[in-house]
Amino acid sequence: MKRLAIFGTGGAGREVAEWARECGYDKITLTVDDDFFVQSKVNGYSVIPFSQMAIEEFTWVVAVADSWLRETIVKKIDHQAEFATLIHPAAKVQSSSLIGEGVLVGPGTVVSNHVKIGRHVFVNSQNYIGHDGVISDYVTISPYTAILGNCKIESHVFLGANSSIKEGTTISSGTVIGMGTVVINNLSNGVYVGNPARKIR
Repeated sequence: MKRLAIFGTGGAGREVAEWARECGYDKITLTVDDDFFVQSKVNGYSVIPFSQMAIEEFTWVVAVADSWLRETIVKKIDHQAEFATLIHPAAKVQSSSLIGEGVLVGPGTVVSNHVKIGRHVFVNSQNYIGHDGVISDYVTISPYTAILGNCKIESHVFLGANSSIKEGTTISSGTVIGMGTVVINNLSNGVYVGNPARKIR
């Protein structure tokens, strides 16, 4: 098993470092852009400025909640880099589902059957993704989100904590769903809150 490099030392990076350790990685290094480098240790993990990282010596994940920034970092690391997929041992992913590279799946999350999850999706803890769903690249799913069956979540969607998505729903690329929002209809790009979801911008 190669050494694992985690890009990000904020809350998400520190959390994912613990997930990685629980997945069996014992050689974990954190990194950030040189301008944001503050200290050489975070929670006991070594931190190295990105300019000093040998990309080919590591398997990578990007632990940044902002999906647009996550995509920028992925492109900066290198198209030839090897990206890990981390599925926490306390998560349940059914064998018929397909999980892309760079995906992070936190503890307590359930991914049902025949789900397709794209590249570099951040699925936090305690979520449910129902059967036959499609989660496109660079989606961020906050804790306690329920996505029922046959939903399509397009790229760069942000789903806030404790949001609920009705079965068969499509959410367009770049949409932001606020905490506790209940989505019962297809949504075009925008920011939505409430029960049922209403567009605020």
